[in-house]
Amino acid sequence: MDAMTPPAMLAPQEQMAQALTPQPMPATHDVTIVTTKKLAQARVMGVPPEEFGIERGARDIKTCNYCFHEVVTKTEADLIAEGFDAAQIKALQPYTGRRDIETASRDSVAESTSSAGGESMNSAARLVKITEHYVRMDYEGNGRPCLYQVITGGEQGEILRRDGKECITPFDAIPFAATTPVPMTHRFFGRSVADLVMDIQRIKTALVRGMLDNLYLHNNPRVEVAEANAGPNTLDDLLVSRPGGVVRTKTAGGLNWQTVPDITASIYPALQYLDATRETRTGLSNQSQGIDANALQNQTATAVAQVFSASQMRMKLIARIMAEGVRDIFSLLHGTIRKHGQQQETVRLRNNWVAVNPRDWKTRADMTINVGLGSGGKAQQFAQVMALANVQKEMIAGGKPNLVDDQALFNTASELTKIMGYKNPDKFFNDPSAKDPQTGQPLHPPLPPPPSPEEIKGQVQLQIAQQQAALDEKADQRKAQIETVQAQADIATQEKKTQAEMVQTERDFDLKAKLAMMQAQLDAELKAKEEARKEREFELKMQFEREKHQMSIRENEYKLAATAQQHEQTIETKKLEHKSAESKSGSPEKFKALEKQLKMFEDSAKAPVEIIRDPKTGKAAAVKRGDRTMMVHRGKDGRPEKLQ
Repeated sequence: MDAMTPPAMLAPQEQMAQALTPQPMPATHDVTIVTTKKLAQARVMGVPPEEFGIERGARDIKTCNYCFHEVVTKTEADLIAEGFDAAQIKALQPYTGRRDIETASRDSVAESTSSAGGESMNSAARLVKITEHYVRMDYEGNGRPCLYQVITGGEQGEILRRDGKECITPFDAIPFAATTPVPMTHRFFGRSVADLVMDIQRIKTALVRGMLDNLYLHNNPRVEVAEANAGPNTLDDLLVSRPGGVVRTKTAGGLNWQTVPDITASIYPALQYLDATRETRTGLSNQSQGIDANALQNQTATAVAQVFSASQMRMKLIARIMAEGVRDIFSLLHGTIRKHGQQQETVRLRNNWVAVNPRDWKTRADMTINVGLGSGGKAQQFAQVMALANVQKEMIAGGKPNLVDDQALFNTASELTKIMGYKNPDKFFNDPSAKDPQTGQPLHPPLPPPPSPEEIKGQVQLQIAQQQAALDEKADQRKAQIETVQAQADIATQEKKTQAEMVQTERDFDLKAKLAMMQAQLDAELKAKEEARKEREFELKMQFEREKHQMSIRENEYKLAATAQQHEQTIETKKLEHKSAESKSGSPEKFKALEKQLKMFEDSAKAPVEIIRDPKTGKAAAVKRGDRTMMVHRGKDGRPEKLQ
């Protein structure tokens, strides 16, 4: 049985064996997908005038037979990467820079000259000069001269090869646009602003230098010296000119200083005349720059504006002439994008996102480019557009709306908006030509035409009848509403009255309860204050009694001390009397006994007095003097009366 036998025709054993046989695993691979997308764009680059040349009799670039461009900004590696023959590029001499006046005047750090040391170490980074020639010639020999691009390298003009072919390529148009601020009639090269004022600058330089020389001679004039007055050191002293220097002569007053005439009075008017001539040639003045303060002192705003506008006319003329070169630039850009555009782009056009495909431009050969040339300042343009708007307004008011439609009015409003500085007029006005992209209907359709007088009369009568019926119906509804509102108002008034009474009752009850609570609280506070007052009075009274008792104790103590002193004096008196009696009696035993007793009284009198107080009451209970203790006897009122 071969391999083509269907599975249904196999025996059961063979089917089982085939099922048990291991199947080979499918092979897998790791794959990396790289997508490359080239991004191309059309760019405008400035070309230095010394790197561009054109035939001597040419009047413009479009009709010239020959022009060239020296490319000096590409390295050896860049040219090889662009497809030029590597051996041919490496054999070219390195570019060492230009030595002309224009290049040197633009250089600030000698960047136009290259160093040989770096080129020898890194040959891929050395600059190589190539020249792009654009020439009209009969290269194919068919009698039809065409425009070709020829690329040469080095100073010898060797034609370079790219991708194995010589760089001789047919071209549609010369990819250069030129402009000049001051064109010369029937000439390609015009004049710059510097050419207009170069002679004035040279004359002013000569005048200023002469004025400075005149000032120098004023400060350091020449001197006349007679030979009879000159000594051996006079000339040496004169040759050394220094402030305060000494000049030695034979005779006093022998020097005659030369007087130099002052020429500054004639130079300043000449400088002013040259400045005025410069302003006339260039249109640039101090007043137009806003730095002439004298021009604003005695002039009105209108006069200043007129002078300012006149001074700017020259500059605006130069701007309009330069705009012609910008027009050529955009024409070349359009041709480049139309020729090399390969994909569709989405751009914003008139405030809408629009899909643009450059491949659809191939039949657009009748395109016209308009340069935005100004016609005066913004104030003048605004006045002109407003004059047009007034004319449109008068036409509409005069019954000629067929001459001014919605699109014309929108165009006028758009111009006014742009003059005011707003780029998008759709923010302020509706475009009548705008349509819905989904339905195709106008987004802002015009209003319907006004009806005829008969239609207006019928509509008015119908509206009056409808209004009368509506008024009657509204009157009935109003009456029913008034009755309903009146009934609801009565019910609401009664409910409010009842609620007010209940609220008043609750308020009275709450007020009485609060008054009772406040009264009880006030009584409690008054009672507490009264008790505190009585307690304070009792404390003050007790304090007064204590102080009074203390004063009484001190008084009794003073009396006890006085009694003790009196007692001592009595003892002393008795002692003296006893001595006197004893001396009279002459008995020695009696005298000794008396003397002993007097000694005891004297010791007792000299002993310190100690007051013994009652520990319970703190009052004086006894008086102790030496070994003798005398008790204090008090009266009925508690005051001490005697000691015993």
